[in-house]
Amino acid sequence: MSPKRNMADQVSSLQNALRLLNLFTVDEPELSVSQLAEKLGVGLSTAHRLASTIAEEGFLRKDPVTKRYRPGSMILSMGNIVLSYLDVYRISAPYLESLAKKTGETAHVCILNDDHVIYLNKVDGKYPASLLSHIGRRNPAHCTSSGQVILAYQPWEVIERVAAKGLKPFTNKTITSPETFFRLMKQIKQRGYAVSLEELHDGVNSVAAPIRHPDGKVTASVSIAGPAQRINHRTIPQLVKALTDTANEISAHLAKNVQGAGIQ
Repeated sequence: MSPKRNMADQVSSLQNALRLLNLFTVDEPELSVSQLAEKLGVGLSTAHRLASTIAEEGFLRKDPVTKRYRPGSMILSMGNIVLSYLDVYRISAPYLESLAKKTGETAHVCILNDDHVIYLNKVDGKYPASLLSHIGRRNPAHCTSSGQVILAYQPWEVIERVAAKGLKPFTNKTITSPETFFRLMKQIKQRGYAVSLEELHDGVNSVAAPIRHPDGKVTASVSIAGPAQRINHRTIPQLVKALTDTANEISAHLAKNVQGAGIQ
């Protein structure tokens, strides 16, 4: 085998290994070899070889009874390292607690990942709602206020790319028209916050405000979500005030933290 071919095979194997690790989610923390093979689009023997190799390095663990794989201790260790360096996670925690206490609603901090948002932190308020928004969960950005408000501040080509992938409907109120979506992005950036009315789940509304990095870029959002009976046109104005105040406080703390570290 030529050196170039050998290198190409190694890169391909690495890509498949990374794709395999990315298959595990909070909703699907454990997968069989056949499931891995199906999701990766490879043969059973290839999936078995990849999983076995990754497990030997500690990034996966095989259940001795079910023979299914789940993330191993090395993944958890690296996850803790990543979280320790995510200033927005650490700094936002007390502000999120305060927001949840002030509004009574479930509060979140999210970051953008391609065309999805990842819930970085979550604090239940006085009226905890049964929401699919646990820490680590990925939700589509186009129909969540937390995702919309981050997207609105991204370069226009990013917004166009999300729309080009298809604005999948989740309820009859999900925005699926690219033209309507583009108008919404401009409106959100102009007013400084996003409101999602039953776009992802029937009966659930949410409001979000942008968190700004010291360089001015919007890299995260703070949001609250709850039932439409409590988060509606009557209550949204006061919730927006609480949200934007919280987002501004987190942004200011981030800037102060960077300045204190002597980073320009």
